[in-house]
Amino acid sequence: MTTKNITALRTLLIALSLVMSPLLARADGGMWLLKLMEQQHLADSLRAAGLEIDPSEVYNENGASLKDVVGLFGGGCTGEVVSADGLIFTNNHCGFQFVHSMSTMEHNYLQEGFYAKSRAEELPTPGLDFVFVREIEDVTQQIITLTAEYDEFTRQNEFLLGMFSSAILEKSRWKDVPGMRVRVLPYFGGNQFYAFYEQVYSDVRLVVNIPQNFAQFGENQDNWMWPRHNPDFAVFRIYADRNGNPADYDENNVPLHCDKYLPISLGGVKEGDFTMVMGFPGSTERYLTASEIESHVNSLDRPINTMGEVVLAHMKNLMDNDPELNLSMASDYFMIGNTVKNFGGEIEAVRKTKLIERRRQKETDFLAWALQNGHTDMPQVLSQIDRLSREYTDTIHDLYLASFGIRQVAMNTPTTEVAEFVENYKELKKTGALDSVTTEIMGDATFLTPVELERDKTLMKQILRTYLRHKRLQANFLPINEQNEVDAYVERIYSQSVLTDSTRLSAFLKKPSQKVLDADPWYQFRSGLQEYLMLLAGNIQAYYAALAELDKKYIAAQLERNGWTTAPDANMTLRMTYGHVRDLRPRDGVTYDYQTIIDGMFEKENPADPDYVINEDVRRLYEAGNFGRYARPDGKLPACFITDNDITGGNSGSPVINARGELIGLAFDGNIESLSSDLEYNGNLQRCITVDIRYVLWCIEYLAQSNYLFNELEIRQ
Repeated sequence: MTTKNITALRTLLIALSLVMSPLLARADGGMWLLKLMEQQHLADSLRAAGLEIDPSEVYNENGASLKDVVGLFGGGCTGEVVSADGLIFTNNHCGFQFVHSMSTMEHNYLQEGFYAKSRAEELPTPGLDFVFVREIEDVTQQIITLTAEYDEFTRQNEFLLGMFSSAILEKSRWKDVPGMRVRVLPYFGGNQFYAFYEQVYSDVRLVVNIPQNFAQFGENQDNWMWPRHNPDFAVFRIYADRNGNPADYDENNVPLHCDKYLPISLGGVKEGDFTMVMGFPGSTERYLTASEIESHVNSLDRPINTMGEVVLAHMKNLMDNDPELNLSMASDYFMIGNTVKNFGGEIEAVRKTKLIERRRQKETDFLAWALQNGHTDMPQVLSQIDRLSREYTDTIHDLYLASFGIRQVAMNTPTTEVAEFVENYKELKKTGALDSVTTEIMGDATFLTPVELERDKTLMKQILRTYLRHKRLQANFLPINEQNEVDAYVERIYSQSVLTDSTRLSAFLKKPSQKVLDADPWYQFRSGLQEYLMLLAGNIQAYYAALAELDKKYIAAQLERNGWTTAPDANMTLRMTYGHVRDLRPRDGVTYDYQTIIDGMFEKENPADPDYVINEDVRRLYEAGNFGRYARPDGKLPACFITDNDITGGNSGSPVINARGELIGLAFDGNIESLSSDLEYNGNLQRCITVDIRYVLWCIEYLAQSNYLFNELEIRQ
């Protein structure tokens, strides 16, 4: 058969695969880009899975649809509009850092809760944005043309793509709309590029935030675990100017009017019910080779998990013994704990599911297909990816090990500013700028109290010992090599440096000396660290530059083979995933029911463990047994349920929607058995942990008593 005939046959097979894609595509896995709904035949798959509303109500570029009720919350989570007056539901942990920043020991909204009783009491939330996606546009050809002079790695760089965003916005129908921005991102390994036209609202106000020990009952011990019983939710509201346009906070702003919002169902769930999740999943890497997965686990997951465990143990010891530290460190502890447990879980999940071994077998099958279909370069492409992954694993490992650890240290000295001050001292003196620059340097420095200093030294010692014990390269940014040298070294750099004490630094700036600075132990430490990290980062950039070219070819061939029936990797843009309510059977002889009730919280209670202490207001409500219209037919109050929807970080707060387009819960977590899901979806293991909307409403009505909200919610039985 001639090459021309082979090519024609391959084209025909691809066309047939597109027609048959509803049969080929997984019905339950994939974070689908709504723009590709027609191309990937998602409407057919949704109907087959149980969707009852018309697929145009899910995504419609020319009319209102579910895409208009889901937004990016706070830059890293998802929220959904539930009323015509801009009321939004999301997770408690999504609002955590914002409520934390608003809290004081006097008004502890984080740990004691906040309940508005009217719109007048809703609190401005500094720094919080809510972002709607207004349109998604394929800009592949534009980007290829605009970036013709760049290599593949640079072309996909977020900063470079951002440089072209304003030009793309200027040529669009959205150019004069207030609050608009454009994000351009690569898809399918840089084989496609899409622009997201997004409208940003910056006046978002806190409405309901339940107490931390209730919303996060179980804390890090229960994180990534099922069964769960905590109502992880919070309520906010979007405000706008009187024309409905985005505006900074102003007391004259009004609630944003929304033509489209989610109705709420009290009908509950049963096993097998259709569910759909829309949100902003952060990152997946499902097109990786076996060697790339192995490198990912060993060079990213392991160092952060290793160093993170050390940092968390230090923080928990402090928090458990000091109420003020418990409040001030709460947000950092929560975020670090979530990351560390996630990465540790991914290591175990990859091992237990034998993902690397199975991916190697898939590559063998893929190569056989590739050679039969004219992709004669694929063996070399995979071989080069394997070689690069092996060569750079240890470099990436040590970069993350050192940088993640040192980032947790509180001592923050303006090392670079001081060095520039010394170098330019004569010029500053001549121009009369000495006093202003000195004031600026002193203001940028972090000076610790004696108690804080001792805590920081303790942590630094633990971090450096961990670094020396686990680093893989010969390269070392420290002047010591043995763990038993760490204590004396840390004592010296903290106690002898002019940079770590306000009195010593002030005196030094009055009489600066390059010789003194060069000999300063903290300056040497920071300079050595910076030089070391830059060296490793430079090497790693070369790795990613080479890998980008290879990955693009490999992914393009994979897409050709499957007829473009797989979803692109998540990248913090609007996606849809669908599945069903489903129990969990993670291992032999173990079955977890798909739903929990509030009783389970009291069964877990342990007064000796801060993570499992019951909130007393909740106890009184529970013992009264008044669950109202939110109770199941058996009188029990539903807490949480699980589905097999495909989610990841960023989906927190996402609406879980039933077949009729009604809100039935809020996604807030995944299960530890499935933490390799960012690398491969496994429907038998992956579960989306969801707080039941009936639990949410019960909390709003009975605990918060924010009853004015029920005047605007559309609640269906």
